[in-house]
Amino acid sequence: MAREFYEFGPFRLDPAGRGLLRDGAAVSLTSKVFDTLLVLVEHHGQSLSRSELIARIWPETSAGDHNLNQSVALLRKVLGDDPRQPDYIATLPGRGYSFIAPVRSAVESDASAPAISPGITRKRWQYAAAGLAVVVLVAALTMASPLGSRMRSTILSMRSIFSTAPPRSVSVLPFEDLGISSAQPERQYIASGLTQELSAELERLRGLKVIVGRLSSQPAREPAFGPATLDPRSVGRDLNVESLLRGSVRRSGEQYRIAVQLINTRDGRELWSGVYTADISDIPSVEEQIVRHTADALRIPWSASLDEQWARRHVENPEAHDLYLQARYLWSTRNADAVERSVMLLRQAIDKEPSYARAYAGLADSYIVMAINSQQMPVAAAVPLVREAAVKALQLDPTLAEPHATLGLLKSKFEWDFAGAQEEFRRSFALNPGYATAHHWAGQNLTAMGEFEAANAELRKAQELDPLSPMIFEGLFENYYYWHRFDDAIQTMHTLQARDAVEFGNAPFSWAFAMAYLAKGMYPEAETIYRQLADRYRIDVYFLRLAQAQALEGHLTEAQAVLERVERKPDHSADPVSLARVHAALGETDAALALLQRAYRERDPDVTIIKYDPDFAGLATDLRFQQLVQRVSTRSEQEYTTSR
Repeated sequence: MAREFYEFGPFRLDPAGRGLLRDGAAVSLTSKVFDTLLVLVEHHGQSLSRSELIARIWPETSAGDHNLNQSVALLRKVLGDDPRQPDYIATLPGRGYSFIAPVRSAVESDASAPAISPGITRKRWQYAAAGLAVVVLVAALTMASPLGSRMRSTILSMRSIFSTAPPRSVSVLPFEDLGISSAQPERQYIASGLTQELSAELERLRGLKVIVGRLSSQPAREPAFGPATLDPRSVGRDLNVESLLRGSVRRSGEQYRIAVQLINTRDGRELWSGVYTADISDIPSVEEQIVRHTADALRIPWSASLDEQWARRHVENPEAHDLYLQARYLWSTRNADAVERSVMLLRQAIDKEPSYARAYAGLADSYIVMAINSQQMPVAAAVPLVREAAVKALQLDPTLAEPHATLGLLKSKFEWDFAGAQEEFRRSFALNPGYATAHHWAGQNLTAMGEFEAANAELRKAQELDPLSPMIFEGLFENYYYWHRFDDAIQTMHTLQARDAVEFGNAPFSWAFAMAYLAKGMYPEAETIYRQLADRYRIDVYFLRLAQAQALEGHLTEAQAVLERVERKPDHSADPVSLARVHAALGETDAALALLQRAYRERDPDVTIIKYDPDFAGLATDLRFQQLVQRVSTRSEQEYTTSR
C-alpha cells in the first residue's frame, strides 16, 4: 500500500504515521501541535482564518485563540521559524495564518517508507523456542528537538515490555542540581521547580498514583535516598511506590542539561531514560516531554483534555516562568524573608504574563503563609489578598486544584466557615486527588470541627501521598492531641523522630512532646523541654510555654516573672492565645478570657480549636467561654451537618 508524505525544507511529514523527520531524525510533537502542522501543510499557500483552524484542529472540543496561539508558538520552535521573518508560517494580522514554504508531495510504498514515531518507539523480535515467545526491547532513540536548534532531547533507553502489569504509582525524587554548590542554595530553584512541577503534572494523569519523594536529611539514610547511590527497591518499599522518576540538572552558560530516569522499584530495572539540553525558556516543553514519556512507559492513556490543560498552562514569556520557579522555591522554605521575596517575584511574573494562572495561585499561597504568621502581615490585610489571587487563578484556569485548597484553608483558619472550607477541599480533590496538601489542610479543618475520626482518615491519606512530610506528622499529632489521645500523639512524634532525627531536631518538634506532657500532668518533663527551647531560640512563645509549665507545677512566682517580662515589652508582639494559656494556668480566669476575646476580634486561627484545647479545659464551665466557643462554631457546625 502506498503512503503519501509532505516534504519542506529539511522536514518530512508523515500524515498516516503522525510523525515528523528533520534531516532523517524523528522530531517529538504533541498531538495538537502535529494537527496544527498537518492542517497548515495540507493547505500550504492558502490563507486560513483563526476560526477555521480552530474548527479543524479541535473539532470535538471547545478551544479558543489561546490554544491556537500556543500550538503555533510551539510549532515555530519546532521548525526554528522566526515570526518576524518567517520561512514557514506567516501571520495574517487580524485573520489567521498561512504556510508559505514550498511543499513537495512524495508517494512511497510501505516497504520503502521510513518509519517515523512522534515519541518512544518499540521494536519486537519474536523467537520460537519450545513454544515460548520472547519479546526483546532494543535500541536507543536520538530525537531532534521540538524546539529546533535550541533544545535537543535524547531518549537513552525505553520501557521494557516484559511486565504484563506496568507500575501505576510513581514518586518524583528531588532532582539533583549538579552545577550549584551547597553554598549557593538560592540558585537551586531550577531543580526544585522541576521536581514540583513534574509531580503536579503527573498527578493529573488518571489512574496514576503520585507519591511525594523527599530526600531524608538524616546522614545515615542518605545512601538509600541520594540519587547517586539510590537503591530503587529500598526506596520503593519506604515510599510504598512501584516506580521512581529521578533526575539531575547541570547548568553550562545559558544551557541546562536535564537527565531523567524512570525505574521500576519491583526489580530495579530502568523503564526509560532521557537527556534534554535546553535554555531556560524551554523548561516547560522539557517538562511536557518528560510527562508524556513517563505516561507512555507506564501505559497511562493521554487524553485530549490533557492537551487542553497543557495549552492553558503554556507560558509565553520565559522570564515569567523563571520568576515563578524562583518564587515557588523561596515559598517552600517557609522562611519569612523568603516568602516576602516570593511575593515580589510573583508580582513581577504576573506583570510579564498577566494571564499566568499558576503565578496567581502561588501568590495566594504566599499571602496565606504571611497571614498565618500574623507578625509578618496583619490578618486583615492578608486575607483579601489571598482571596483575590486565588479567585483570579481559577478564573484563568478552572482546572487548577491548588487555589481551591488555598481558599479552603482561608475559610477554615480565618473565616471559620468550616463547612465552606470542606466544600473547597472537595473541589480540589475532584481536580487532583493526589494533591497531598489539600488532604492535609482538610484534615486540619476536620480537627477544628471536632470530627477527629474523619480528620485522622484525611491526614492518613495525606501521609500516604507524602510519607515523609514533617508537617503532616504534626497534623496527625495535633489531631490526637485535641482528641485527648495523648499517648497516640506522643507515639506519632516518636515515629517522626525515628524516621528523621536531624529534621526533628532542626524544626524543632520537641515542643509537641512538651504539649502532651503538660496535658498528661507530667509538668517537670514539659518544663525541661520548654526551658531548652526558650534558651536556644529566645522567642516569646517558648518563654510563655515555660511559664505555663511552671505555673501548673506550682512555681507561681517564677511563672509570674516570665509572664510580666513578656507583657511589658513595648511592641506587644506576644500572641493573645499564648498569653491566655499562662493566665489560665495561674488561675486568672478573667485575664485569660479577656485575651481569648481579643484573639477572637483579631481572627487568630488558634481560636478555632479552643473548644478542644486541654489548656483551656478549666474554663469550660464558664458561661463567657461557652459563648465564645458558640460564636466560633455554631453556624459552621450546623451547615456541615446539613450538607452531609
